[in-house]
Amino acid sequence: MRSRNKRMRILVIIVCIIIVAALVLTYVMMFPLNASADSVPETPPPDNYGTSGDYDESTLTFPSDTTPTDDQEPVIPVLMITGGPISLDIGQTYQIPYVMNDFPEGTELTWETSNPNVAVISSDGIVYAVAPGDVEIAARAGQKRVSVLVTVNELKATGVTIVIDPSVVNTGPKAYQVTVGDVTDLTAQIEPTGAVVDKLTWVLGNSNVATLSSNGEFVATAAGQTQVTLSAGSLSDAIQINIIEGGVPMATIWDNLKYIIVIILVIVVIIVLVWFLIQRNKREKARQKAAAAKRRKEEAERRARAEAAAYDNRLEVPEQHMARTEERTTMRVSGAAVGAGIPAPDDQKTEIERPLTLDDLE
Repeated sequence: MRSRNKRMRILVIIVCIIIVAALVLTYVMMFPLNASADSVPETPPPDNYGTSGDYDESTLTFPSDTTPTDDQEPVIPVLMITGGPISLDIGQTYQIPYVMNDFPEGTELTWETSNPNVAVISSDGIVYAVAPGDVEIAARAGQKRVSVLVTVNELKATGVTIVIDPSVVNTGPKAYQVTVGDVTDLTAQIEPTGAVVDKLTWVLGNSNVATLSSNGEFVATAAGQTQVTLSAGSLSDAIQINIIEGGVPMATIWDNLKYIIVIILVIVVIIVLVWFLIQRNKREKARQKAAAAKRRKEEAERRARAEAAAYDNRLEVPEQHMARTEERTTMRVSGAAVGAGIPAPDDQKTEIERPLTLDDLE
């Protein structure tokens, strides 16, 4: 009995775990988390960051890095960046051209940036534009140092787009459907990524059915239709939102059909497990009832046999008593007859049946 109760508890725990896991899975599938923050393009970080120092090449005497022989002229190492100032847009990369000649074998070339928040430089001279501004990129080899000015320009926005929560029902191009009381976050996507605009303006077409905050929070207050417009200078985008009364639209049901199927399957599994437990409990009770009935029947049969045996013993005792009484009576009669000279009945009968002889005649 204890083992059966233990198994029942284990099955109930398994059912609860299945229910919780299914609900969590359904919630995660119905409400996915979407990251909307723009990320900076992945670019290998430069091996060397630094700032330009107050190094004045005019004070150098440019000694020779090699020791000339008597018949050889001194060789002066040459390090220079070819081309003038560099202009890049945010996110662009550029390989800085340079010349490096007549340095001793093993001389390393290193790159430095005066402001890594504006532009970074890799160990092989590739500059990556990060943010608007001016930055000095320098190359250093031995006692030589040369630099170039890099200007990172602000990106000009070419378009703005209203981005709405993916869970909102999409009923057509730039058309969506929400329910009264829903709160929806609208965000602005600037194209290209990294472009800067002076000001974003949100405009609500019908204030009788909804409210719209300056940061794009849309609250549906009544059934109806309204238009939401986003402006950024000469750029703009607009969407149409239809607000309905409470209830689940068919479009939402169809979009969430897979989640509904998951929930139905979980319910079916739970029902099957409960039915299995109930049937098992019924079978166990029936088995126990049959076993108890069998034990009662065997006990009744045993008692019946015991009572019959006792009854037979009671009948046998009087018969034995009567037989012993008759035997004692016969013995007394026979003894008396012999004492009186009278033959016993059996003896008389024996004599009568015996044939006559001459002795009997005399």
